[in-house]
Amino acid sequence: MDLNNLSYEKAILQLENILEELEGDSLTLDKSLEKFKEGTELYKYCLQLLNKAEGEIKILLKDDEGSLSEVDFQMED
Repeated sequence: MDLNNLSYEKAILQLENILEELEGDSLTLDKSLEKFKEGTELYKYCLQLLNKAEGEIKILLKDDEGSLSEVDFQMED
């Protein structure tokens, strides 16, 4: 699977489709394992894209004097 040119939105759609297939009962064991591996790759790719986007997000904060400063975005766990 070539993930390099896949957008986040398309990757999520593919991941959702895989999930639907896995939840159904029409796949063989071998096909289920193949789909599970594909889904795992898509999940890791989406997580990588989200982490990259998080690093690019900046927050502007206003101090008491009204000046704006730019700080890195930190996601709370």
